[in-house]
Amino acid sequence: MDAKPADISAARAVRPVRAVWPVRAVRPVRAVLTVLLAALLAIPLVVLRGGGTASAAPALPVGFQLRDMPTGQSELLTDFAWTPDGGYFTTGKNGRVAWVSSAGAARTVAQLPVTTEQDLGLVGLAVAHDYNTSRTIYTSRVVTVDGVWHLRLESWTVTGTGTGTGTGAGSGTGEPSGLTNPRVLIDLVANAHTHTITTIIAAPDGTLWVSIGDSADYRFVDPLAFRAQDLSGGYGKLIHMYPDGRGVPDNPFYDAANPTSWRSRIHAYGFRSPFRFSLDPATGAPVLGDVGFFTWEEVNLIRPGSNYGWPCREGNAPSPGYADLDACRGVGGAKPLWTYVHGPQGTAVTGGVVYTGSSYPAAYRGAYFFGDYSSNRLYTLKYDAAGNLTRPPEAGGFGTGIGAPVKFGTAVNGDIVYADIVGAKLRRLVYAPGNRAPTAQATTTTDAATRTVTFDGGGSTDLDGDPLTYTWEFGDGTGATGLRVSHTYAAPGTSPLTARLTVRDPSGAANTVEVTVVPANNAPVLTLTTPPPGTVFKVGDPVHLTASATDAESGPLAIRWTSTILHCSGPYCHDHVGTSFDGPAYAVPFTDHGDNTSLVVTASATDGDGVVASTTYTAKPKLRTLTIAGTTPAAVTVNAMAVRSVPLTVGARVTVIAPEVAVDGVATFASWADGGSRSRELVMPDGDVTLTTNYLTPIDRRYATDAAFRTLLGAPTGPETGDAALRHRDFAGGRAYWTPATGVHEVHGMILGNYLAGGGAPVFGAPLTDETRTPDGVGRFNHFANGASSYWTPGTGAHLVYGAIRSKWAALGWERGPNGYPTTDEATTRSGAGRYNNFQNGAVYWKSSTGARSVYGAIFTKYGQFGWDGGILGFPTTDETPTADGRGRANTFEGGAVLWSPATGAHEVHGLIRTRWTARGAERSYLGYPTSDEYAVPGGRRSDFQFGYIVWTAATGAVVDRRY
Repeated sequence: MDAKPADISAARAVRPVRAVWPVRAVRPVRAVLTVLLAALLAIPLVVLRGGGTASAAPALPVGFQLRDMPTGQSELLTDFAWTPDGGYFTTGKNGRVAWVSSAGAARTVAQLPVTTEQDLGLVGLAVAHDYNTSRTIYTSRVVTVDGVWHLRLESWTVTGTGTGTGTGAGSGTGEPSGLTNPRVLIDLVANAHTHTITTIIAAPDGTLWVSIGDSADYRFVDPLAFRAQDLSGGYGKLIHMYPDGRGVPDNPFYDAANPTSWRSRIHAYGFRSPFRFSLDPATGAPVLGDVGFFTWEEVNLIRPGSNYGWPCREGNAPSPGYADLDACRGVGGAKPLWTYVHGPQGTAVTGGVVYTGSSYPAAYRGAYFFGDYSSNRLYTLKYDAAGNLTRPPEAGGFGTGIGAPVKFGTAVNGDIVYADIVGAKLRRLVYAPGNRAPTAQATTTTDAATRTVTFDGGGSTDLDGDPLTYTWEFGDGTGATGLRVSHTYAAPGTSPLTARLTVRDPSGAANTVEVTVVPANNAPVLTLTTPPPGTVFKVGDPVHLTASATDAESGPLAIRWTSTILHCSGPYCHDHVGTSFDGPAYAVPFTDHGDNTSLVVTASATDGDGVVASTTYTAKPKLRTLTIAGTTPAAVTVNAMAVRSVPLTVGARVTVIAPEVAVDGVATFASWADGGSRSRELVMPDGDVTLTTNYLTPIDRRYATDAAFRTLLGAPTGPETGDAALRHRDFAGGRAYWTPATGVHEVHGMILGNYLAGGGAPVFGAPLTDETRTPDGVGRFNHFANGASSYWTPGTGAHLVYGAIRSKWAALGWERGPNGYPTTDEATTRSGAGRYNNFQNGAVYWKSSTGARSVYGAIFTKYGQFGWDGGILGFPTTDETPTADGRGRANTFEGGAVLWSPATGAHEVHGLIRTRWTARGAERSYLGYPTSDEYAVPGGRRSDFQFGYIVWTAATGAVVDRRY
């Protein structure tokens, strides 16, 4: 194994403590003999990483305080549930079920077998609605059966002893003392060490609500997560059922023919880790916290039958890694009530409860209180009866430094109560405005040789910032005052004594904490043997430690091992509680927890007086780097996080998914350089790995698969450029264009030059066709998206035709029509008033008032003789059309007309002469077709016709027509 630093903390001695209400627990900060004063329960072991700094005091709004309640749990409190007489049950991750009476006396009721790997253990608890008669409670735990982990929801009958007030149902009376008659209600194979059966709610109507995680691996993209979308199974679901296993008939997928099926029991689905939920006190709707993957945490107001999207969606966004898989096509997700991104706000939501009391300020009445395990924060939000968010959570939290909340409930008066798993505390949030009592806290250091104990009250606090006085009672009839005092006890000093610290503010409010001291007691001496410095571990490597402990008074001591898995992914880290057991040696395989994971192992020993010595060793991972390469940027995910390079533990399972579409929104996945499907798994080897993606744009794909296209264009001469709307690439023989609407088409040769000279794609759009042979076989053309075309022949070259002129030309038959091929690009007319294209046999003119009109042949020639649009005729107002008698052709213009017949050729008629001719019947009159253009005669103007003429006299304005 490679040489990297391993962390070994100094041995620490900790003494358990007792306290007088209200107080709070603290962590030890010094070695030799350190005594903690201030907990309602004894905590024989404090697991710390590194140097073990003391936790920050809670920060709450003015007037709010936390008051700790006894739990009967020495470590890892996971859940609690009230009984009708004011007592409550608690559960510990390691299998302990405890009972606390209404007077605060705690006892262990049962020690259930559990599997405690990482997040597994005893995590859920509920008291039946009819507990007074049935004595039933419910638990959720993970057990190992024939080497296989099982998620179990079970019911138990509580047995009782003594003279308690409870009544039994044939199973004993009095305060709880044991559990019997286990009955399995749900049994599912656990495929991962997280995302289990968590919350159980025993509703007043006798039904059970149960949340079940996906039991999929969180370290990589696990196909098992898709079970959350499968209505035929229980994973990733919110269940509503009767204790006998039947679904509730008003469930959205209830099947009367099969009431015990999963479909019949499912109320909502699509959850990852639905870690805690409660029922809204007004509507009965579940309000659920769903722990996110890599980006978002959710609070969901549950609608029956709704799909909350996992694993295809996280928060309001696609889930990294999963969303790119085919199984997510078409999968949506209900909108969460609230989401927050992983960061300072936290990374592990704990669903909460609605405050129903009246002692809190009005701003918090009806508010939903919830927490985040990893950031140690409380939050509140509000929503209306329709389920709409009306007030978002506080940006920095309602409270900070409040411990690690893993379950919320309410006291009889509505006060918020939550379980702090790290401190093993049940914490009640109370509102006590005005002067607030201080909190006493003390540590002691003992010199056993001289029986001298040093007392330190420096950890005491006053939320109002008032100065405090410190009064000490040493337990031997003497005392002293001051922040720090020392006292030497009389010999022999081997019996426990109870010392007491009382702190008081100027208003007289006081708080007292007690500590047991044994002046001549020596701290245990613990020796931990670890791997050599610099040892790092691959997944599966045994982490082998041994420890021994002796005590001057108690002799050899047993060793207690606990572990924590510290997982860092990106800039944020969180921990998972690991296994714990007793014995002289720790030999556990190094875990595969994904990415960068350390295993923090603590050995501790407790002497006969409860003093604890502990030493911590941190097993560091052997890391190698996985790099994603490729010429086209793409958001490739490694274990569902989009990265280009990431350190991974050797031996870790890794899921790598290349998205279907690259960052540019155009290129799509083609292959990995070493083969394999878009989604791939590997085990990280003992060496750096580079995986190279190959993304192809539509242009790339056509070039690779179309041999004729490739031959025509030749080799690329530059990179592909553009965006998701339009892209192009230059080749030796032309240019290829792509848009989503047009696909890939090439333009080359003189048409490409013509296209680019006219403005190219920004003006004419992308090509709609490759360069194509014209139907007459003479020329070539490309059509373009914005209503343009470029036509080429050897005799005319390439010219652009577009807009209304192109439409007119197309209507006349394109190049096979009377105009033939274009001989110019569209240009501005001589008059500047319009646009035109010349063609082989004519032109098409356009003006806004006349539209596009075609002129060709002899009429076009005559039109040209009169100066085109700049002459007396102006712009054409009609296409060339047959004359009324069917023997000729005509175009009318703004200033006149040109008529043609086989016998007369083309001649123009305009002005008053045209008016007289038209009035006589035009070509169908006795005059016939014009045989001359209008010309000058003495005193006026004249036009000749087949059978007569018309003369205009300037002096009189008279117009006269005559036969020959």
